[in-house]
Amino acid sequence: MDPLASINPYVSLKGSPQLREIYQKLPANSTRFLRYKGVQQSSDPSERLLIFEFETHAISNIKSQYSALSYTWGHPVLENFKDDMSHAVICSGKRMPIGLNLGEALQHIYIESDISPPLLWVDAVCINQSDLAERAQQVSLMTSVYSNTSNVVVWLGKDDKDAHEAHALLSEYTPALKEIASEMLLGNSDVGFGPGMVNIYDDAKLHEKYHLTQKTMDSWAALVRFLSRRWFGRIWIVQEMVFNRSHLICCGPLRFSWADLDSFVSLVFGAQWHGLNFRGFEKETSKIARVFTFHREIRISASDYANDNPRFSLLSPEGKLYDFAQNYLLSSAFLEATDPRDRVFALSAFVNAYAGKLNVKPVWLRADYTLQAAEVVLRTAQVLLWKTRSLDMLSYVPDLSYRTQSDLPSWMPHFHVPGAVASVESLLDMHQGQKYHAGSLSSSVPTFSDVYLHMDSPGQELESQGYLLDTVEDVVHFESGLLSTLEICLTLPPNYTNGQPPVEVLWRTLIAGRTDLAFPAPADTADDFAKFVKAGLIGIALEALGATNRETLTRILVVLNEIETRCPHPSMPTVNEFNDTLGAVLGDLDGTIRMLTALHANSTYRTMISPTHWGQKGKAVFRSRKGLLGLSPHSTQIGDEVWLLKGANVFHILRKVDDGSTETILLGEGYVHGFMEGEALRLDGMGYSPVVIR
Repeated sequence: MDPLASINPYVSLKGSPQLREIYQKLPANSTRFLRYKGVQQSSDPSERLLIFEFETHAISNIKSQYSALSYTWGHPVLENFKDDMSHAVICSGKRMPIGLNLGEALQHIYIESDISPPLLWVDAVCINQSDLAERAQQVSLMTSVYSNTSNVVVWLGKDDKDAHEAHALLSEYTPALKEIASEMLLGNSDVGFGPGMVNIYDDAKLHEKYHLTQKTMDSWAALVRFLSRRWFGRIWIVQEMVFNRSHLICCGPLRFSWADLDSFVSLVFGAQWHGLNFRGFEKETSKIARVFTFHREIRISASDYANDNPRFSLLSPEGKLYDFAQNYLLSSAFLEATDPRDRVFALSAFVNAYAGKLNVKPVWLRADYTLQAAEVVLRTAQVLLWKTRSLDMLSYVPDLSYRTQSDLPSWMPHFHVPGAVASVESLLDMHQGQKYHAGSLSSSVPTFSDVYLHMDSPGQELESQGYLLDTVEDVVHFESGLLSTLEICLTLPPNYTNGQPPVEVLWRTLIAGRTDLAFPAPADTADDFAKFVKAGLIGIALEALGATNRETLTRILVVLNEIETRCPHPSMPTVNEFNDTLGAVLGDLDGTIRMLTALHANSTYRTMISPTHWGQKGKAVFRSRKGLLGLSPHSTQIGDEVWLLKGANVFHILRKVDDGSTETILLGEGYVHGFMEGEALRLDGMGYSPVVIR
């Protein structure tokens, strides 16, 4: 029995006595196809039913003689749509209920357009969803189904005003973008090459040069909504698009090119060629860019996967296979799946394909829909830890306050929970994050982890070797405000363990020691920090003045005076400098608005600390008993421990289990300033000891 049968609307339908008889047992390596026979008028005058007959063929015998449909089971746009499955087709003489979106797709393919393939493969109909053995067997054939089809018909849903607006915008702008990119690569352009260097949104001269009609924000908003349709964010479409390069992308009568969509998104949303004034859609455009980037990367890796981490070159072929699998599983976590188990099962095709290139027989969980979702992801996590000998996976556990299933071990990422892994904002995913090597003396000569999994224990404990660096003595959350963050400087020693002054230690820690281009961060990053602090303090002061809040104004002056007295730094304003700035601000409010806007727009430091730190899914700042400063999970408390697990690239924050045992639970990853390049390994008395994580 499928424990998640309730989330699959086709399970109960296909299990009915009326339909059960048309689903005969399939021969090995075969599947069913739909052959279109025409239209039948139903008893309802408004309903015309499409008629199909099932045909069973070995996939290898029917190569390029059929089309395969790629679509979403639910509503193509709405997230929480309850489908009553009131649409239907006639299949092998029986009335078969189907979902709204599938019904509209079939109507378009066979009635409203000239697509009309003689044979069509549709997962919801061609697979008996109530037969768990068949379902699992057919999932293993998905690669063959899509790689052998003549083309993939993509159905994005019916067209609407947003789709037409998006189609018009893309048709006009995409050729110009390709021309601009080409000129840049040839050095013939008068604009630089790189993120944000082109403003395709409101640069009048650019529009004139390339004969473009400037679009309103409403048009761009329509494009964003169109590219946010649910099909783009589904996990199964990855293999549907990767294993076959012939795509017919339909949104009602509109047609789109995947190559053109990818080119547009990579430049406008990925490289941010929309300029600084394109605001309000940061979250949506970031996800859209992420979807297309993932498709691009997995398409490349399907033929030649290569990890630029030095550790990868030292792996055996088997190790490289599971490194690939782990990377895919983590990087695809933001994609959606109706069935959470498909986050693992959808990966099988790529694991098997890459294993074939490496001549390795993979140990991988086969599709089995009798298993609970937690059991599927737990078995997968155990295999990856065992085979990769890497602890990177531990960086993707959700914050303690977001763990929805307490019976899972604390070290396991919640792959089966939508958005859980993608929301973690791991240090390893940040720009330059792959350069951390806290557990190795050199990034080019990494240390592998020693991991033992207690797979037969009810607690599924993970045992490793680790070094207790220190214990947390204070925790500051970013939500407590800029002043609380700046006050951290006053709790640090005059000279940090690496000789840096307190203010420098703070600004480096807040950005995890790196910029978008370098690790460690260059010294002139302090100038960006100064702008960030200036804008923040002015904003706090103006808000306090508006609310007649003398207490906050006094606190600003006290904090600045204390820093000026005890740990002065060029990036921190003195009390007199702040008073002069505030006086100038009050004398020219219009100029103030322009100044603050400029400071915010040009503050690269602000972009470096966001969104990694804000909110419960982000990081907190901690200070240890020995005066070390770092970043830790939001749920970190005083008394939690900062551990370096053998071979780990980052630190991990552990909490002792309050039951008298020596076991711990994992809160998440941590950054410790001055210790991310193997410095802890050189400490006097440093030595590993066993550590058990529940």
